Amino acid sequence: MGTFRDTEHLYEVMGALVDRLNREREIADRLLESRLVVRFVCRDPEGTVTVDLRQPPITAHFGPFPPELEGMEPDVTFSLSGDTAHLFWLGRLNITRAIATRQVVARGSVPKALKLLPAVKPAYAIYPQVLRELGYADLIPEERPREVRRMGLFERLRALLIRAPRVEINYEALSRYPIPLLEEVPSEEVELVEQKLPTEEGALKAGMLRRMILIRAFEDRLAEEYRQGNLPSEALFLSTGQEATAVGACFALRARDHIATTYRNIAHLLAKGADPRGVAAELFGKETGLCKGKGGVMHLADVRVGALPGTGIVGASTLMAIGAALSARQRGTDQVALCFLGDGATNQGMFHEALNFAAVLNLPAVFVIENNLYGEFTPLSRASRVQQLSRRAEAYGVPGLTVDGNDVWAVYQATREAVERARKGGGPTLLECMTYRLRGHTEGEDFEYRTPEEVEAWRKKDPIPRLQRELLDQGVLTEADVARFREEAQRVTEQAIEFARESPEPGLDALTEHAYAPEPAQLYRAGPGVETTREISFGQALNEALAEEMARDEGVFLLGEEVSTGGYFAVTAGLVDRFGPQRVIDTPISEYAIVGAAVSAAMTGTRPVAEIMFSDFLTCCMDPIINHAAKMRYLSGGQYRVPLVVRSPGGAGVGLGPQHSQSFEALLTGIPGLIVIAPGTPYDAKGLLKSAIRSNNPVLLFENKLLYATIGPVPEEGYVVPIGVADVKRAGRDVTLVAIGSMVGPALEAAEDLAAEGIEVEVVDPRTLVPLDVTTIVRSVVRTGRLVIAEEGHRTHGFGAEVAARVAEVAWGALRAPIRRVAALDTPIPYNRALENAVVPDAGRIRKAVLEVMGR
Repeated sequence: MGTFRDTEHLYEVMGALVDRLNREREIADRLLESRLVVRFVCRDPEGTVTVDLRQPPITAHFGPFPPELEGMEPDVTFSLSGDTAHLFWLGRLNITRAIATRQVVARGSVPKALKLLPAVKPAYAIYPQVLRELGYADLIPEERPREVRRMGLFERLRALLIRAPRVEINYEALSRYPIPLLEEVPSEEVELVEQKLPTEEGALKAGMLRRMILIRAFEDRLAEEYRQGNLPSEALFLSTGQEATAVGACFALRARDHIATTYRNIAHLLAKGADPRGVAAELFGKETGLCKGKGGVMHLADVRVGALPGTGIVGASTLMAIGAALSARQRGTDQVALCFLGDGATNQGMFHEALNFAAVLNLPAVFVIENNLYGEFTPLSRASRVQQLSRRAEAYGVPGLTVDGNDVWAVYQATREAVERARKGGGPTLLECMTYRLRGHTEGEDFEYRTPEEVEAWRKKDPIPRLQRELLDQGVLTEADVARFREEAQRVTEQAIEFARESPEPGLDALTEHAYAPEPAQLYRAGPGVETTREISFGQALNEALAEEMARDEGVFLLGEEVSTGGYFAVTAGLVDRFGPQRVIDTPISEYAIVGAAVSAAMTGTRPVAEIMFSDFLTCCMDPIINHAAKMRYLSGGQYRVPLVVRSPGGAGVGLGPQHSQSFEALLTGIPGLIVIAPGTPYDAKGLLKSAIRSNNPVLLFENKLLYATIGPVPEEGYVVPIGVADVKRAGRDVTLVAIGSMVGPALEAAEDLAAEGIEVEVVDPRTLVPLDVTTIVRSVVRTGRLVIAEEGHRTHGFGAEVAARVAEVAWGALRAPIRRVAALDTPIPYNRALENAVVPDAGRIRKAVLEVMGR
């Protein structure tokens, strides 16, 4: 049995608590300052307690919502068990953790709830007193004194003197990573779902009304499930009032056309033809959901209807659309990409980059602004001097049009014209649809930033009654037809909710599934290298890799700033002459657009290689790398893969100062979903770039600027270097020296000098930082007993710290000396060449570290 015997027992205790709080004036006054109505919905036992804090005295109502409060929603609702409520009033519940673990489901105004909690805290001391007064002292848990045990002298000596037993190392598990490796990777082509929309105007309008009624019924039902705490998310974004824009736009598209959506994406998916059952199951976080419970509220996706994953990043849908449009152009199809965005997104830099990018490259893209007058809670009038947002198109030389977004036919006609224009090679269009969301930004919020008069005025413009009246007046539909649409919508919605409820939760084995797409096993398989006497530069090796892969696969193309003329370091020189400007694409200086477009181009059938001129500029496109490239496979539940390469030169040594000389490898190795490669020789540069292009996952290839001119043996024939396999550049028995990227050369130089002093250094080049070949490193350390790590990145939180931690976790007992790290000093890279050279490690500093671990 739980804390409370039954509902009557629960109500007795809660009533006594409220009475006592009213007698404690200081506590009561603080609670009354909130002026809230708070509801506690309990289970085990079942019961509802509504507390009115709007005026003294504090009153509690038990059972159904009291008549005097009828018609108003509580400001905050907490759903919880009786036991959890008991712990809450005792002050023994971590409320934030309880919400995260669903012990408590909180609904209503978050700011008001946060304001209330500090006022509640003094009541924790009152609750035990109330229990004692009622004769329920046995419900108060005993305070157990904490026992402190101190180690005795003998135990301390034993801990200091006796070494831990040698741990058996599981080498096979050391480098295990959640990348599925298959001998043959199956195709991921899917059968598209055709909507089969009627062509006759009256029938098409009837179909539009039918779909809008379904969306409204579906979202209303979801709002109810959310209020009851049945959805696992603390947020729900609905489109009530905006259905005409979603339906009008999507009905103008073909099944093969792509849509890119926002976090308010339920209406978009249903309008494009997604199965309501899959949508509902996804929102319930179930295995049968569109994204297998991994995308949820903000990231609905359905590859079968051309719906790219919804994005929670405001404005990023524009980048996804231009990438899908670029992919369509590269593949020679007549597909069009359409993105939905809110009015607030037009103030994001990525919107402007995307629109300009689409205009310059004349891409088949349509940008649909759902202008509901508010960017979240901020009115458009306070966020932009330009109130007619379609005028923003003028700056980029593309058509812009404003239409009534609550007139589904007007939206359809405008979108159809823009789509056909794009399909025929006319380029992008910016379409502004004036509409209004009749619910809040998130479900359950109050509308304090909007006047009741404004909401009511827009409620009269509701697109569903509007179209319904039109079709009834024109005789296209009868009342019976409309009733049938509503009955069907209710039936489909209930079936979807029931399907979601009955569907299984994803198992723990699904946790790492879809973090990466399946890969050809041969790309990760170690093997003998290819011998050659031919020597070329690091830069030329990369050029050869690009040329060979572009010749091998027509889906491979390059994009970036000035790549047709070779780029800043001439890596892509001459490729445009061989493959043409269609596959070697010069872009504006727009890092967001370059990488953002590459991500969704990769998701839709191509293999882009994007160049960012300096790795310092990766900071200008972190969002598409971290929030999109790394996560699209996972949050779509494996529906999409992202075979993308981002190349970028980094490192110091050429006198370019603090903003063009940084080494960012470590910055991105902690992002699941990315592969990170840092070659240190021309041989590895060519082979790893070829492997990266063939990979089905997003790869970041860091190329050190000083290495471009280095010369080394590189076979002329095709070969690949395996991903995730380290290379022992020099064997040795005394010290393991892990050298990352540009440090391979100095490490080998130091090892050569030390050999003359009788110290044999084993130089290990990881080559790939993610996934890291921990096995090779640990095997070497177990042999040598000593470890030095050299990297050009900064010491604090550098990648060397990760290597040291991985080794120490499993092989510290094998170490004969402390691990030493050689890295750049923790200071920006200076312009002065003498200072610059003092910051970055060299062979001398590496040699010194090795001598120190050798005790010399």
